[in-house]
Amino acid sequence: MGLVSLAKAAGIDTRALYQALSAASLRAAMAEQGLAELATRMRAAVPDVSDQYTTRTDPVEFARYWEVKTRGLHAFQVKATLDALDAMGGSGTVIADIGDSSGNHAAYVEALARPGQVARTIGINLDPVAVDKIRAKGREAVLCRAEQLDTEGIRPDLFLSFETLEHLMDPIRFLNKLARADSAQWLLFTVPWRRRSRFGGDHLRGKVAVTGKMTAEQVHIWELSPEDWGLLARFAGWKPAWTRIYRQYPLRHPLVATRPLWRMLDHEGFIAVLARRDLTLAERYADW
Repeated sequence: MGLVSLAKAAGIDTRALYQALSAASLRAAMAEQGLAELATRMRAAVPDVSDQYTTRTDPVEFARYWEVKTRGLHAFQVKATLDALDAMGGSGTVIADIGDSSGNHAAYVEALARPGQVARTIGINLDPVAVDKIRAKGREAVLCRAEQLDTEGIRPDLFLSFETLEHLMDPIRFLNKLARADSAQWLLFTVPWRRRSRFGGDHLRGKVAVTGKMTAEQVHIWELSPEDWGLLARFAGWKPAWTRIYRQYPLRHPLVATRPLWRMLDHEGFIAVLARRDLTLAERYADW
């Protein structure tokens, strides 16, 4: 009899046990990677992150697991954004957040960036529910497909794209369009971390139940290794300046034992890539 069968026979809620263990792993990982203090400061700026996604989560499960998972990822993304702003230098930066679902990142960055560093944040999403959420908070948002952003006349200094590229049908052409727009010189994106590149396809593998229609928010098409994401960006017109990895488990803690669970049931973590526009290679390709 397997461990899951034994747990069920003993009357243990295996889903609750898994989530509690994963939440403990996340807390240890955040502390080890220097993100716990930043997450606390971010909580003061945005006390409630339950509106982050369009699909609502059971409140008990959210408190037990999803809240800490969301906080950890947000801390990683915001730390990368603040470091990107410092790398860019200057002040009065205009930021376009492609795939923004709640306006939360804009609130974080405006609260934590140096005075005068950020002038304007714009949320971009194809989901009217997400756009309505952002606007309800008094923030600027544009309803459009990420691939059609160049038609909206938005001219930011920095593009953000958090957990969006893996959902796009054609991330190469999308990034190339951004690079060719007379706009931002800088792009920061985060995507799930895979050691080996693969077609996402969890809905086809049977790992995720398929009921009714699938939306872009639900489906990963591309899950590439850090090296391949860097090469994809380079081909499209963006030269990576740095790449970072956020692990959802600690390395120097007994909960490193959760690593196989993350790898099998979720993602080991996420990567962040800061890139600067460089069309040298893209312009050598004749068939865009």
